Amino acid sequence: MDLRVVIAGGGTGGHLFPGIAIAQEFQSSLGAAVTFLTTPKAVTARILERYGFPWEVIASRALKGQGPWSRIRTLMGLPGNVWEARTRLRTLAPHLVLGMGGYASGPVGVAAYLLGLPLVIHEQNAIPGVANRWLAKLARRIFLSFPDTAGSYPRERTVWTGNPIRPEFLAPPPERPETPFTVLIMGGSQGAHSLNLAALGALPLLADLKGQLNFLHITGKEDREEVAEGYQKAGFAAAVADFTPEVPAWMGRAHLAVCRAGASTLAELTALGRAALLVPFPFAANNHQEFNARFLADAGAAELILNKDFTPEILADKIKQFISSPDSLAAMETVSRSLAKPDAAQEIVRGCLDLLKM
Repeated sequence: MDLRVVIAGGGTGGHLFPGIAIAQEFQSSLGAAVTFLTTPKAVTARILERYGFPWEVIASRALKGQGPWSRIRTLMGLPGNVWEARTRLRTLAPHLVLGMGGYASGPVGVAAYLLGLPLVIHEQNAIPGVANRWLAKLARRIFLSFPDTAGSYPRERTVWTGNPIRPEFLAPPPERPETPFTVLIMGGSQGAHSLNLAALGALPLLADLKGQLNFLHITGKEDREEVAEGYQKAGFAAAVADFTPEVPAWMGRAHLAVCRAGASTLAELTALGRAALLVPFPFAANNHQEFNARFLADAGAAELILNKDFTPEILADKIKQFISSPDSLAAMETVSRSLAKPDAAQEIVRGCLDLLKM
């Protein structure tokens, strides 16, 4: 099948990695040629090159979270950005354009609509971002990671597929030893300073459980040395990394995850059936991480603790609670596993093919 697809988005892992999962499905099942139109961030280029996908930079600027003059400059530049995207799409001649959200997807989505190309979008979060709110008016199909309980999208064009994740998270994890009780702590791609500090502060409060605990901690670059030294001085078993590609393995070993509530993280937790303490990033656009977290918490797969309430004492108490109540932890894991959408990428690709009548 001579199928060409353009995926627009990126800039953050939350937009980029679901797009990569969909691109891999297009490529493996259909032999499609997939090109990413994305931001000029160096980390984006490294990730796409690691996965072997061609990419091109598209001119775009953030609108959300900017001052008034920056917003004016962004709005004034939009016609030129759309024209550039239109030129790129004419050259690439895709059969389909998929927008993954983020400011890079806005001009590309509008250009696709103007050229009469089928446009579909995927929204990772429970609260839609600016680009996807605009593009939803133009898109022929809208795929969602969370149910649209607020009625943000036209129901007849909307499908709840879940959030596509990398295949590494879809393989059954190795059998997990019952002891020691392993706690995985991780922020976003840059780490989470408040989570790091809370973990260090909790160690003296967990001293009587020292022999029963093991920590896996992804800190981000800034805090790695301080956190590693803290575990060592307190005498706790811990593996500490600023970043690791072994997140699937670490998550598989964990009895409890303590993390932010990005959409990809939540999809990965449910794919592996892991219980979590979710501490949403308080400055996420439209507070979307809290709404993401509430979906799991309301179902019973996780507990939600707001960042302002997340203290060393709370963390220590929760760890003690779960160690002493394995049945409640097992029940949370069962619910977590029931929320998984492991076929999200395949469902999105099938939806795209149905739209193309291929």
